[in-house]
Amino acid sequence: MEGEFNPTKKDLFTIEELILELKSKKQKLIDRKISLQTSLGELSELYKSVEFKSEGFNKVKSDRSKLKNALHDIEIQIREINEELTFKNKLKLEVEFHLKNHKSPEDQDYSERVHKKIQILKRKYSDFSKDRTRISSLRVMASEFISDLEGLLNGD
Repeated sequence: MEGEFNPTKKDLFTIEELILELKSKKQKLIDRKISLQTSLGELSELYKSVEFKSEGFNKVKSDRSKLKNALHDIEIQIREINEELTFKNKLKLEVEFHLKNHKSPEDQDYSERVHKKIQILKRKYSDFSKDRTRISSLRVMASEFISDLEGLLNGD
């Protein structure tokens, strides 16, 4: 069926990588934002030491305006990254839910192989526990092991 939602573990890994990259970008923007805010605070202090409408005043005003614009741009970028992170995290949850509730053919094959190997182990230790030539404590241990395997096979 075309357009069917059928993600794989590889898709989940890719989404997790994208989330980490977005978080890294966001952190760099936050660091830059803090730096600009510090500079903006320093310029605000300069306002107090310059004469109103002087050349220094106009330069401080111009620099503050540039910093405010840069801060605004960074805040927009951070907001966009937050939206993307929200989307990716929701997608990640959907993929995890899908993988948990829809076993792929590879997972089923693996599960069947494990089940067969456990059955073989069960038979081996069952034979061991019934062998009268074995030490009784070893037979008891093998019997307990069979009981544990039986629990695994029955899903207990």
